Amino acid sequence: MASDENIDLDEARKEEILALEAKLTSPNHFEILGIDAGASPDEVRAAFRDASRKFHPDRYYGKNLGSFRQKLDRIFQRLVEANQTLGDPERRSAWLAANPFIKAAVRQASVSSHTPVPRSQTETARDEERRARFARHPYLARATRAQETLRRAREHMARKEFSQAFSLVNQAAQVDPQNQEFKALLVEARKAADLARSGDSFQHGLEALNRGDDALALTAFRSAVGANPSNHGAASRAALLLEKKNDPREATSFAQKAVDAAPENVEYRLLLGRLLESAGMKALARKHFDEAARLAPDHPEVKKHGKRLWPF
Repeated sequence: MASDENIDLDEARKEEILALEAKLTSPNHFEILGIDAGASPDEVRAAFRDASRKFHPDRYYGKNLGSFRQKLDRIFQRLVEANQTLGDPERRSAWLAANPFIKAAVRQASVSSHTPVPRSQTETARDEERRARFARHPYLARATRAQETLRRAREHMARKEFSQAFSLVNQAAQVDPQNQEFKALLVEARKAADLARSGDSFQHGLEALNRGDDALALTAFRSAVGANPSNHGAASRAALLLEKKNDPREATSFAQKAVDAAPENVEYRLLLGRLLESAGMKALARKHFDEAARLAPDHPEVKKHGKRLWPF
């Protein structure tokens, strides 16, 4: 189940809210609105109207929403930001200029060909006959539609089009909320989409880091960790950049994420220990230095910071 809270929302709507909330850390306004990169202002406004029908907090006036009320507030604020930015040519241009990776995706989308492969007359006639036959059998038609949805969603998954797969199955699940295959594929698609988004953001961060653009790199690494908290490579690099910026509090948070995701990594242990030590938390720092000593007793920084576990 999406949540154990006893509130006035059905499971399908909870799933939608949680799925969109998971994307809020993404800087990509197109993704937040669920539209293709480079979508026109008219398409932006249409997407915003559709999203508002689902996520505007006022639509749930008088209902018991529990923790989902705050989620809806955050989601709608983010939708408004995306709509206002993409719907205004000047703001849109400035935003794209500040996000070169997204701008490149928009440029690529504008030149990509999406011409469908022509179908033969025989294939077309066969499809029409099949649709007509099943239209006379509602139960069979429903099962067929479900299988067709699953087939198309899995094709999207195979092409690594995880967001499209999630949207397709999510819409179908609202019509047939008891379909266990839909539920399982929703979880799979969301996880895959998060992992893909995290990997892309991590790669963008590395590229920005190589160019010397620390600010853009930090933004990308934050997005990577937001999409997948287990992305220890992004978390550790975010911590190092924040340490460089003299922001020990947030740096420590990211270093802890890196250690949680990869506890056997000596460098992460040393990084977290160093940050804790500089914050005056020497007992906690010692714990991580000692663990680093256990993992790599000959590491130069281990010798510098702490005693070795096996002094004899």
